[in-house]
Amino acid sequence: MQAVVRNAWRRFNEPLEGLTSWMYLDIKGFVTTGMGNLIDPVPAALALTWHDADGMRASPAEVEAEWTSIKTNVALAHEGAQAARAVATLHLEDADIDGLILAKLDRDETVLKAFAGFAQFDTWPADAQLGLLSMGWALGPGFGRKFPHFAQAIAAGDFTTAAGDCAISAVGNPSVVRRNAANRQAFLFAANASDPTVLRSRVPPL
Repeated sequence: MQAVVRNAWRRFNEPLEGLTSWMYLDIKGFVTTGMGNLIDPVPAALALTWHDADGMRASPAEVEAEWTSIKTNVALAHEGAQAARAVATLHLEDADIDGLILAKLDRDETVLKAFAGFAQFDTWPADAQLGLLSMGWALGPGFGRKFPHFAQAIAAGDFTTAAGDCAISAVGNPSVVRRNAANRQAFLFAANASDPTVLRSRVPPL
């Protein structure tokens, strides 16, 4: 992954995914935090450094109690992250959120590059790398086999065709429409990149 992509990731993905410092339930009922980072089951939450409202580090017992409270409040899965904010008492510091986000990004990159169609990832323009990582963040990094036409195009370096085949289904998830627009733009920028180290992608406005 080019450094320019890694450095821009949080700024690019935050308008698409949102950002929280507290625990909440995603639509499937999994405890989540940060930028859509799963912390379910509870050991994933216990591995992080949580703080109370006074900035004091929370004990493992306090973290587990918070996690259980959020997990069992099933209504939160349908009310969104902001509803959980009203009942959450613990939070992560910004540096810990960054670490959580970038660790997931690095894991996703490894999985993506293991797929044959994406094996040349390291040679791609920055915008193409960003677009693929964005798809992987939304779909899970093992999505390649489900997008055969996209994978075939991008393996051939045909970023224009890839831009036309990168859309994620918005059924039941209308917020993905904006991500689709951002991803398509990224691949089109890649197709016309004069300098593959320059990142031009921006999230389209609402």
